[in-house]
Amino acid sequence: MSDVKLLHHWFLDGLARNPDGTALRIGERSWSYAEADRVARSWAAALHGGARAPRRVGVLATKSEESLLGFLAALYAGCTAVPLNPEYPVERNREIAAAAGLDALIVDPAGAAQLDTVAAAAPPLVVLAPRRAAWTGPVPATAVRVPDPAGDRPPARGADSLAYILFTSGSTGRPKGVPIRHGNVSAFLDATLPRYDFGPGDVFGQVYELTFDLSMFEVWCAWASGACLTVLNRLQALNPARYLPAHGITVWTSTPSLVAALRTRGLLGAGSLPGLRHTVFCGEPLPQESAAYWSAAAPGSVIDNLYGPTELTIACTAYRWAPGQLSGTVPIGELNAGLRCVLVDDGRVGTDVGELCVSGPQMFDGYLDPLNDEGRFLTVDGVRWYRTGDRVRRTPQDGFVHLGRDDGQVKIHGYRVELHEVEEALRACAPGSEAVVLAVPGATGPVLAAFVVGDDASARLTDTARDLARRLPAYMLPAHLWALTDPPLNPNGKTDRLRLREEARHRLSGTLSTTS
Repeated sequence: MSDVKLLHHWFLDGLARNPDGTALRIGERSWSYAEADRVARSWAAALHGGARAPRRVGVLATKSEESLLGFLAALYAGCTAVPLNPEYPVERNREIAAAAGLDALIVDPAGAAQLDTVAAAAPPLVVLAPRRAAWTGPVPATAVRVPDPAGDRPPARGADSLAYILFTSGSTGRPKGVPIRHGNVSAFLDATLPRYDFGPGDVFGQVYELTFDLSMFEVWCAWASGACLTVLNRLQALNPARYLPAHGITVWTSTPSLVAALRTRGLLGAGSLPGLRHTVFCGEPLPQESAAYWSAAAPGSVIDNLYGPTELTIACTAYRWAPGQLSGTVPIGELNAGLRCVLVDDGRVGTDVGELCVSGPQMFDGYLDPLNDEGRFLTVDGVRWYRTGDRVRRTPQDGFVHLGRDDGQVKIHGYRVELHEVEEALRACAPGSEAVVLAVPGATGPVLAAFVVGDDASARLTDTARDLARRLPAYMLPAHLWALTDPPLNPNGKTDRLRLREEARHRLSGTLSTTS
């Protein structure tokens, strides 16, 4: 794979194509491609200021210059970038830092409050704090001065080396590290960019934190094209009719849940997004009604529906939506160039309906902790396939149609959630109790509902909810938390999830009280 580009070389393509154009805009501040390159190289040099060069750099920052240019700097330094979201509970970030074996950190003012705890989990050689003056707390002794930009270009690395590690919800109760190689991302970009006519005149909205792999589409498709990446905060993203035209956004990525929320609130009028050229949905099933609603607001936009787990690098299928389609969900389309798949149903390989298993250059090699590999791979005819856990149907006209999950994994607002991980956290917050977590319909998509089972579960419910919020990110918190004294059991003596689902349905319809 020596002829495969390293990830940061795609930025250098954008730099060569549009050196004086805007690479990044955050609020009133902007960086040209040439300036972003200089900043990233200076930070890369600072990362090498310790006794030895770091291997894995944690980026403890939230949609700031430190997060985006820091990610690039880590690649320039020949390191693996590991995004950490300061909005996540500090204990979760500490656990990720330890699992990843971080030996350097780039921190923005939002991440400074968590620095001591995170750094204690994996004592860093270097802490890079470019905006130390903006910190409200003390500056750590390991924080280094950022030197003047160096003239050196990024060090040579192989395409098989790691570009970044993202952590997803894990069925073991702990986050799972997904290592992505430079060659994985380059394969995705090679397959994806020819679908579009992105260029220096485009402005990409940057909506998602780097801990969510849809953000990698935003960042690297923009920078590979010499386009402008414009960071939007959460409130701006929830009001696209106002902020997308104001910022001149031409390319927009979104989870379908956002459109469902906009539909519910009536926030998009016909023609309210006239400047959009491309819209990319990913992360969840896309209802046809949502696609039609968005198309009416953005009549000049092409709409693509992408699908793919983090383990297959951002997205592995794509489908171009057209108006006038039937109800239901939008198909997920065909595999990216270079990928292969088999469908497996009840042990039978080669069916037209079954679990989607994929192999090819976008497939990761295995989890950071090899124990997580169990059951996730399939070998057929000497080929190793990643088992997505998603059931699909193959159709001659639309490619693949997504039918749902085969396991205990759900998507909440585009984020992957293992129900078992939430259950483990609930048991830790309510010792001696049992926990069952279900996905149930919400106003704008699925939400989590949880039962805590125990003699004193009801009395401790408020404390349990408070402690859970300290352990899990907001998207993993149950929207409904109920207490039960005794769980319903099936004939095998196991907790009867079907009856609990019916119980949840009754409670949500208001026919039962919210605690018992």
